[in-house]
Amino acid sequence: MMLKITTIQDSRSDVLIKLEGKITGQWAVLLEEECRSYLLQEKSVHLDCSQIDFIDARGVEVLNNLPAAQVHLMSAPGFITE
Repeated sequence: MMLKITTIQDSRSDVLIKLEGKITGQWAVLLEEECRSYLLQEKSVHLDCSQIDFIDARGVEVLNNLPAAQVHLMSAPGFITE
């Protein structure tokens, strides 16, 4: 059970991160730290969620706690957007 976090594109104002695997427990915390480090640099964060196959309650909590105005979920499967 792990999450692969890959920075695909990083510009002055935006970063595109591809997520693969499962957003659970400690991986959710790692994802949150990664996103917040970019937010501190005043970047918009775009998360490509097309390769996510599972998310637990902690993962949902982390995604919900990230500021929606700066963090955008892309290609998220239905079970994530719900």
